[in-house]
Amino acid sequence: MIGNSGSGRPRTRHRNRRVTATVLLALGLLLLSTPSTAEAAPPKIVLNANQTAAKNALNRDRKAYKLSLLVSRLDAQLKAQAWANQLARDGYLHHSKLTDGITGRWCSLAENVGKSTYGIADVEARFMQSPIHRKNILTARFNSVGIGYATGGGNVYVVQVFVRTC
Repeated sequence: MIGNSGSGRPRTRHRNRRVTATVLLALGLLLLSTPSTAEAAPPKIVLNANQTAAKNALNRDRKAYKLSLLVSRLDAQLKAQAWANQLARDGYLHHSKLTDGITGRWCSLAENVGKSTYGIADVEARFMQSPIHRKNILTARFNSVGIGYATGGGNVYVVQVFVRTC
């Protein structure tokens, strides 16, 4: 009921203060119960079947040498896929500017780019036969990866972007 209490002031002023205080209290409790950005889980990265197969091939090689498996990292994943698409359009292998697209915190980066007419397993086998690519795969300090996969001109292109967070 909105009216006067005889003092010339509307009674709604006190009610508005109580509502405001209640709303502020509820918002405060909500903020306290919601995890902060630093505590929130990282976004789930969904790989397609070919990206998964390429990541599994990479991690099988790491596991064979008793190294930890690499987890997907969003910025590296987006970079690797964009670069694989670029390679497929270009039709030849070349490296990206390594820091492009890597937005999070990191201490070291590396990149493998490969192509084959025979598929993912052949690309991974070729990586392992090349000393510099093998070194990237078997470097223990890397703890996350992005995997790109694309096709073009009868070839498959695989890009591995390795990241060591600090």
